[in-house]
Amino acid sequence: MADPVAAAMRHGFTHLVRRELRGVWLHGGLPRGPFVWAANHHTWWDPFVAAAVLWRTGHPACLLMQQDNLARYGFLRRLGVFGTHEPRTGLRLLRDGRTLVVYPEGELRPAGPPGPLSRGAAWYARQARVPLLAVAVRVVLRGHNRPEAYVSCTEVPRGRDDAQVTAKLAEALAVDLSHLDGQLAGADPRQPLSGFRRVLAGRRSWDERVDAAKGALPWRS
Repeated sequence: MADPVAAAMRHGFTHLVRRELRGVWLHGGLPRGPFVWAANHHTWWDPFVAAAVLWRTGHPACLLMQQDNLARYGFLRRLGVFGTHEPRTGLRLLRDGRTLVVYPEGELRPAGPPGPLSRGAAWYARQARVPLLAVAVRVVLRGHNRPEAYVSCTEVPRGRDDAQVTAKLAEALAVDLSHLDGQLAGADPRQPLSGFRRVLAGRRSWDERVDAAKGALPWRS
């Protein structure tokens, strides 16, 4: 039976993203079934953006959180959040069809290349036999008054050696973040990045609303 409280929380989080961001754009495909979403963690928005993308694309989500943080935010268990000391819960959720969101840096870090990664993402992908995706995320304020979220996904081949797979994950994240930063630095700040598709529309910026209002005036030529 569906949990009405969890449904209300999901709606509230999606509404928050729609209200505060101009939109969320995605590059790369997502597997049809469950997978491990292993992303950099450089902004407060990261888990909200991950949840919005996954719910929007039909992927029920769960999230790995530091155990001490979960002790303070226990209500998030309704959304499939579990602690770092509960690996069996994570495997069960993956086998039940949920996509696992992991931040292998283990902490919020300054924007830039990824920091050292833990092996948890590789371990979960190997144990559950699901794809592992390196997910580069940037939430940036550009040519509008509301930030935009850009998400770029690259699949990392699984293997038996979690250390080697983690090294490949770190390399993929570093390359994709560098490429994404380069695109953001060189692109027209008033236009979405080339090659990205918008998966969630947010609130229009002030100038867009002004332009829309002007276009609606009957005497505008």
